Amino acid sequence: MTMRRFWIAPLGIIASLIAAAVIINQLRSAIDVFQLADPTGSFGTYFYLGGLAANLAVILLTVCVLLPRSQPDFRLGFAVVAFAPSLLQAIATLPCFLSSRPGALCGVGFIFVSYVSIPVVIFAAIGFVATSGSRSVKMAGIAVAVAFLGSAAIAQAVLAPSTPDQCRDFAEVTKRSNCLKAFADRTHDEKLCRSIEFRTTRFTCLREVAVEKQQPPLCDEIRDDGPIPAYEGSAVFFRDVCFQNLAYAMHDRAQCAKVEDQKLRAGCEAHIP
Repeated sequence: MTMRRFWIAPLGIIASLIAAAVIINQLRSAIDVFQLADPTGSFGTYFYLGGLAANLAVILLTVCVLLPRSQPDFRLGFAVVAFAPSLLQAIATLPCFLSSRPGALCGVGFIFVSYVSIPVVIFAAIGFVATSGSRSVKMAGIAVAVAFLGSAAIAQAVLAPSTPDQCRDFAEVTKRSNCLKAFADRTHDEKLCRSIEFRTTRFTCLREVAVEKQQPPLCDEIRDDGPIPAYEGSAVFFRDVCFQNLAYAMHDRAQCAKVEDQKLRAGCEAHIP
C-alpha cells in the first residue's frame, strides 16, 4: 500500500498527463487515418490508433490505482510496465525542446519508443485488469475496450470516404492525394493514380500499380510536364526506382536497362542473372 501511495500513484499521474497530451496532439492525425488522408498507410493505423488505445489504457490504470482499496502491490507491477513507456516518450522528445535549433530527426526517438511500446502497454493493461480482484476494475476495463472499439467503428463509418469522388471534398491537396492513393492501392487502378494532384504521391502510386500489375508503360508515365518545385526532386529518380522494382518483380533484366542512374542500373543488373 505504501509503494502505491508514494511511488506508483505519482508515476501514474505523470504518465497520464503525458498520455493525455499525446492524445490531444495526435487526435488530428488519428482522424486523418479514418479519412484515408494519412500518407503512412498501415503504419499510421498502428501508430495513431494503437497509440490512442495505449494512452487511454494508461489513463484507465491510473484511475484504478488511485481508487481506494485498489490492487495489492504485487499486481501493480502491470501498472509500472504500462506507465514506464510514457516517461520514456517524454524523455525521447527532450532533444526537440533542449536545442535552440532542433534537427529534423529530433522526434525519431519518440516515434520509436511509441511504436515499440504500444503492445507492451496494452498487454500490461490487460494483465492489470485480468488479475484484479475488483469487479469494478474488470467492468471498467471491459467498458473502456468496448467504448474504444465502438467509437472506432462509428468513426470509420462516418469519416471514411466510400468512393474516390469523396476524396475530392478535402480542402488540402495532400489529403485529397493520399485519399485517392488509398483507393488506388485497393483497386490497383492506374486511372486513380493519374488523377492525384500531388506529384510525389502520384509517382509513388504509379510505381506501386506498375509493379503490382507488371506494366512497364506505367513507369514511363512518371514524368514532369512542367517546372519542378525547388524543394522537390526530379521525376527521373521515381521513374528509375519504378523500373528497378519492376525488374525485380518480373525478374526481367531488360527493365534495368531503362534505369537512367548508372549506380542504380548497375545494382539492378547485379541482382538479376
